[in-house]
Amino acid sequence: MSLFPPPQARMASLRVMELRDVPFAVRLHQDHLSQGFFVELGEKFLRRYYRTFLTSPAAVALVAEVDHRPAGFLVGCTDADVHRRHVARLERWRLARAGAASLLVRPELAGKFIRTRAQRYTRSLRHAGHEPADEAPNERVGTLSHIAVDQAMRRHGVGSRLVNGFVNIARVHGVSHLQLQTSPSNANARQFYVDLGWQEQEQIHDNEGGVWIPFVKKLVTRNHT
Repeated sequence: MSLFPPPQARMASLRVMELRDVPFAVRLHQDHLSQGFFVELGEKFLRRYYRTFLTSPAAVALVAEVDHRPAGFLVGCTDADVHRRHVARLERWRLARAGAASLLVRPELAGKFIRTRAQRYTRSLRHAGHEPADEAPNERVGTLSHIAVDQAMRRHGVGSRLVNGFVNIARVHGVSHLQLQTSPSNANARQFYVDLGWQEQEQIHDNEGGVWIPFVKKLVTRNHT
């Protein structure tokens, strides 16, 4: 029998992400979510990208704290269509300028952008602001976009606290189901979501040839009469 009791687990608390938290989120994104084109565009683009989650009416941006110190973050939305329209209408030129600044000094990355994304992004910019909103959508779909936990703060339930907080917010907003994607090689993340009640789907491929595993979580919402 040990003479010393095990250290008490420190509880994580949640709060809404603020502008001052954006550098923290960007650092964790670069450290732990390095797969993806956005990371290649650099810190300035990522900072502008995360600001969209502070301005969108459908966005959810949470920070978990342990001992009053930021330990992790989560960003997502309770309505993927509304959030996408918000970014396209109000944030597109700021994101475009930040991305262009990075592409101008990195020819290889610019070539990759032209091959895989330029046509799609140009079409989105051209039609932004002219896309009609759905008058009576059949269901509201939410997206968990990114989540990361500081390495030193893991094993304190931070990730579970963030995901469960996001799920609870989505339920309040009447979301029918949530979706996310993770890498097939990230076995820990896949098991993490399964343990939290998410259902793994068949793998998909993105426009750059990347492979992803989608997850879905169906939510039970109360009918309002």
